[in-house]
Amino acid sequence: MAIFVIFLGIVIVGTMQVCNRFFLNLSLSWSEELQRYGQIWIVFLGIPVAYRHCAHIGMETLTDLLSERGRALFFAIVDLLWIVLAVALIIGTVELSHFLQLQKSPGMRIPMHLVYAAIPIGSGYMIIVALRRLFAFFQHHRQLDPQIRN
Repeated sequence: MAIFVIFLGIVIVGTMQVCNRFFLNLSLSWSEELQRYGQIWIVFLGIPVAYRHCAHIGMETLTDLLSERGRALFFAIVDLLWIVLAVALIIGTVELSHFLQLQKSPGMRIPMHLVYAAIPIGSGYMIIVALRRLFAFFQHHRQLDPQIRN
């Protein structure tokens, strides 16, 4: 829902900017900045949504060669790598936000650390999605493998 609202806001502000320039010969000084920051939020909130629905582009050449168990293990490793990436993004953004707290955006005058807050929020969501997938993987294989049940 948040992605939709942000996208709708970008479309509305972009339309306002075009109409103001065409009809009134005036430019909104903040519109391009808002659209750019909205795109940052859409990307970092959209990555875990697409990941949750398996909608990312992927190459199936390698996975087609694997057995069902090998394919499941491969995707579990991919889930672990997503978690590593998300943790790295959170750590990096937290370190960067110390510097960004003092900076404001030129057009809208909002603190820049709020603009980049999309990165740790999206990364946190990514960790939740990956952990849910890993939990489902282990639950599924625990039921299939009699040695794990004991």
